[in-house]
Parts: sequence; C-alpha cells; structure tokens
Amino acid sequence: MGRTGMKRRFLSKSLILLLLIFRANSSDAETPADPIGEYFRGEIMKYDIDFWIFSRVAEGVATFRSLGGGKYEAFHEGKTLGLAGLITRYRRDVYRSFMGTINNGRRLIPLRFEEDVIIGSKVKKRTTVFDYAARKVTIETQKEGESSREEVEIPFGMLYDDPMTAFYNFRFGVYGKVEPGKIFTIRTVPRKESPEPIRMFVASKKEEEQRRSEENEKEGKDLFIRVLLDKDFVGSLQGAVEVWFTKDVIPMAGVAKDVFFYGDIQGHLTYRGFSGLNEKNLLPQKP
Repeated sequence: MGRTGMKRRFLSKSLILLLLIFRANSSDAETPADPIGEYFRGEIMKYDIDFWIFSRVAEGVATFRSLGGGKYEAFHEGKTLGLAGLITRYRRDVYRSFMGTINNGRRLIPLRFEEDVIIGSKVKKRTTVFDYAARKVTIETQKEGESSREEVEIPFGMLYDDPMTAFYNFRFGVYGKVEPGKIFTIRTVPRKESPEPIRMFVASKKEEEQRRSEENEKEGKDLFIRVLLDKDFVGSLQGAVEVWFTKDVIPMAGVAKDVFFYGDIQGHLTYRGFSGLNEKNLLPQKP
C-alpha cells in the first residue's frame, strides 16, 4: 500500500472515530437531565404535627428521588406518636407517586399513585394507574377484605395530577407564577367520591400581612395559601388546608382545618435537605 492509500486509510479511521465520539455526545445532548427532576432530586422534608395544647403528636417525612430513565418517585409518610399514637392505634398514612415528565422535562405527570392508610392491623389501600396510551385511569380500592374498581376516561388534551405530583408541579411553577391574589385550579381524577379539582387561593398582599402579624414565628412565611383538597385525603369536613410558603415556595407551616375528631391540626417544617450518593438508604421503605 502506498503513502496515499495509507493516508486515506488513517483518514477514514479518524473520521469513523470522530463520528462515534460526536454521536455519543449528541446522544447525551438529546437526553438531558429533566429540569424539574434535578430541582427536587434527593429532597427530604420532615415536619412535626401539633394538636390543641399538645406538641409533636405526630411526625411526617416527604422525599423525592430519581428512579432513572426519566422516572421519579415522591414518597410521604405521616404517623402518630406517643399517647396520640396509642389512641389512634398508631395510624400511618403512606403515599407514593411514581411519575414521568413531559414538556422537555419541565412538568411531572403521574404514572401510578398509591395510598395506604394503616390503623392497627387494618389497612385501606387505593391504587390509581394512569394509562395514557388507552386514555384511561384505573382506580382499585381495598378495604376490610372488600375490593372495588373504577375506570375514568382521560379526555383528549386533558392532564390529571395526583396530590403529590401537583405539589411538586406547583412549587416548580408549572401552573404559573405563585403570587398574591392568584387562584390555581389543578385537575385531579374525577372519582365518584371526589369529583372536585384541587383549588389553591394565594392571599392578597393585605391579607398576607395581616395573617403574618398574627403569627408568633414570622421567618420564612412569605406566601399564605388556602388549599381545597379531596376531603377523604385530608380526613376533614371541607378538605381545607392553610399553608405558609417561603418566597421560593417551600412549605414552612400549615393547618388542616376541621379534621374529624380533632379539629384543627397544625404542622411545621423541622428539616429540609438533600440526600447524596446514599440516597436510597436514607429513604423510608414501603410497609
């Protein structure tokens, strides 16, 4: 082989190598990390719950982690403690939302939502599965040895969120900028028991200032928001919750109004951080 042939051979190999390198780089560029997933990935929030004159009658934790492949899991567990735990048979409320993303990773959509209410030896389970290809949502409920199944059609162009997916979408600004006087309506699956959407009312600047003046602890209480949720989800007469958020839309304190048998129940954030490489070891395990 002459010098010209050798040059062509080396040139061809170099071109192939460069094409492989650029192809790998372009593949990485086509699958960037989801912005909303990266924003919340590893977040851990802990809070305590007070009732009447009693402090820390319950505690809760909420976590967000990546499952890989553009899938995410949001987890929440609340459980009663001490005397309140004894009276309520150490009730635990466990929620899991498995999510994907759309809009170039800037919006979460629910894939599967699991709800477990555990009171002593009794467990009530509800699983909601979102089938976007078939445009339907399947809801299966198991309670006291009985089970029921419900199917809801997803209208063309409609997106339904579960409460946990809505929580992170709201904080990320998916539904719009959170500012005084604004009202948000978030569509959830219109079940027979709960056909109403989530509604969020951001207080006006005047009301916000008035409510803040009534607070003993004012730090981090920048946005006052009233929320109307599924009454069954909250366990109250109206499903009403009042929440104080920071200007970065981090929940600092809240009150669940008129909860059955208890009245108003108050909660406040005690810790917020992000887990590192050992993220899985720091998250609660499924019961």
